[in-house]
Amino acid sequence: MNKFRNKKVLITGAASGIGYTTAENFARAGAELILTDINADGLETAAAKLRALGAKVYTRRVDVSDKAGVFAMADWVIKEIGGLDILVNNAGIGYSGELAETSLETWERLLKINVWGVLYHVYAFLPHMIKRHSGQIVNISSGQAFFRLPTWGAYATTKLLIGAFSEILHFELKKFGITVTTVYPFMINTPFYKDVEADTFGQKMSMKLLPYYSMSPETVGRIIFKAIAKRKNVEMVTVLNDVGFYSRFLSPVSSIMSSATNMLLAKNPSEYKNPSGPLN
Repeated sequence: MNKFRNKKVLITGAASGIGYTTAENFARAGAELILTDINADGLETAAAKLRALGAKVYTRRVDVSDKAGVFAMADWVIKEIGGLDILVNNAGIGYSGELAETSLETWERLLKINVWGVLYHVYAFLPHMIKRHSGQIVNISSGQAFFRLPTWGAYATTKLLIGAFSEILHFELKKFGITVTTVYPFMINTPFYKDVEADTFGQKMSMKLLPYYSMSPETVGRIIFKAIAKRKNVEMVTVLNDVGFYSRFLSPVSSIMSSATNMLLAKNPSEYKNPSGPLN
């Protein structure tokens, strides 16, 4: 798509998963890429593959929960690279565990990365976009914002918050010529799920069958890219998220879904051995 040629696109969490596959789509479209991730080695490996496609790629190791680091990076992008056209807030972490057993320390980490990490980036680049009267901000939420499954409460809460923030921001920034796109991915078959401790039969089967009912990062990356190209305000990614959204208005359906989920997960929640691992 020539509309992206020479456009400057920043993607967080770009070393792997949908962050990388989204970057790959932009690389093929001729965009200039600014890739950030906390995994410096993975970031350089990703950048090398994208440069092989002919893309101009800048990289910077960034901890999205570090406010000073994010604002310093934004200042570098604006002054040294010449500004930003598209910001994709993709970086995030996951966590699975019952709310009663979720520590405040875990809550703080989830909020700092999944929520504050997005806010830091938005507010670091927003004055620049408002001044130019153009730009696009893309925030990656999750289908968990609709399904709100047991043992995923803390994670779903952070994604609900980002979904609400992002969808409202879309309407408030239209007067400045800025588009905000909110994306709700469903389950994605990435290494994120490899550390799930499956104790019950249902848990073991759900993990074993993951490749059959989840989406590939390549597919989701293409969907995100197309949603950005169309400047959509909301991208649901899959019809399953529409089902989850509308089921909230039908109490019988919502109750059935919750009961089925409880049967699948049983009484003991599966937790990640490494809850701070990358989501995408």
